[in-house]
Amino acid sequence: MTLRFDQSARKIYNWATITHISLWVILLSHSTNGHELATPLTLHMQRNLLTLGFAGSTGNAHRRISTTSFFLPSTSRIALSKQSYQRSISIMSDRTDSSSAKLSIESSSKDINYNPNRLRYVDAGANLLDSMYQGTYHDKPRHEPDLDIVLQRAFESGVHSIISLAGTPEESEQLLDLCEKGVKNGNNEENDFTATAVKLFGTVGVHPTRCAEVFAIKSKGDNSDAEPVWTLKSVEERDEITQQLVALANRGKQSGNVIAIGEFGLDYARLHFCPKEIQHVGFRAQLEVALETNLPLYLHNRESGEDLMDILSEYTDRFARCQKYSDGDSTENRRIRGIVHSFDESLEVANKLLSLGLFIGINGCSLKTQQNLDVVKEIPLESLILETDCPWCDIRPTHAGFSYIQTTFPCKKEKHYNKDLGQEGYCVKNRTEPCHVAQVAEVVAGLKDLDVKEVVDICCGKNVYELFGKLEKCVK
Repeated sequence: MTLRFDQSARKIYNWATITHISLWVILLSHSTNGHELATPLTLHMQRNLLTLGFAGSTGNAHRRISTTSFFLPSTSRIALSKQSYQRSISIMSDRTDSSSAKLSIESSSKDINYNPNRLRYVDAGANLLDSMYQGTYHDKPRHEPDLDIVLQRAFESGVHSIISLAGTPEESEQLLDLCEKGVKNGNNEENDFTATAVKLFGTVGVHPTRCAEVFAIKSKGDNSDAEPVWTLKSVEERDEITQQLVALANRGKQSGNVIAIGEFGLDYARLHFCPKEIQHVGFRAQLEVALETNLPLYLHNRESGEDLMDILSEYTDRFARCQKYSDGDSTENRRIRGIVHSFDESLEVANKLLSLGLFIGINGCSLKTQQNLDVVKEIPLESLILETDCPWCDIRPTHAGFSYIQTTFPCKKEKHYNKDLGQEGYCVKNRTEPCHVAQVAEVVAGLKDLDVKEVVDICCGKNVYELFGKLEKCVK
């Protein structure tokens, strides 16, 4: 819907600009058929910008509605909140010296009863150790570390658990510490770690593009421009690395903080980082770690052809004997307990992975093209798990899946962003956060013509718990 207010709107805007406060307006009314409609509405004031967030719904189809009037029901209730976050739509105002305050609302949703605040999301694939959350982009510092704000926004957006990924043994240890201690709050105090409401879980493993730096030694050549030459470390040295991963995984497993081995697999799109042969060595070594720790596989697969599936097929019987699902029994059609995340390949590849018993993880990179959407539409909901792969894989306006998005967040470019803006609800443009998992759910719901709640309950609930267990930490 599109709203235009003249003098009255300008008065509201000027009042908001002067007072610099946020209002969280909750509209509660009842439709004629008795269904409750709960609509969170936020007014967000930032100097010359008025942003209003709306989480509502307008029927069974994704649509854009225009109108010239806007009415609040007499039963509306107003509540105040420290922080308000834009939901579903954004409203941009003209400059204060404009003759009138022009406000526009874009609203789309699937079901009249859909209320995002009632949904419970799991971001099953994040990269919380990435330097972007420390304020550094392409080696350039842009703003203060804001991971604490990112996690708070995730929790207030309905994300109750996040699974973050590791790429080396060192990162695995850092991630385990993060899951155990919490997030630095930025006060520069000796013990400035603070617990967050959202629960953090992690993986232990070596990314395929990092296998060379972990399992091999780089030869020094006379020509610095030449391709690096990697020599595998000795069997004893590689076994020591494997046991290091096992020890970290068992430590995290006891506390409930480590829930999978990974992210590992094969990546033939970036062989300049690590040759195929060394990737295979690292892949097989970590399959042994998964067997020894009895943890699920968190797999990476990029342009590897049949190789990933061929190697996994060699281990199918061994995994079927040792891996157990959350109900304690091996499941015949889940022969390998694991997930192939950030999937963006063909339906043929998806079906082969599903035949091994694996789940398919999807994020914004899985929803870029119409071909991507056609593949996701055909994958059974019972085999999908939702993730963001943040800070990467955002869903952009040029992507095919963007038209299904209902939930948006105000953004600033990283060079204009600061922590104060983050606390007021702003994200960094093109930097994905765990809160954006809601957008992935909305695209899947639109593709499959399902209610968003059904998608979240299955892909962020049932499937996640079947694969990773209950996502509960062990309290000493």
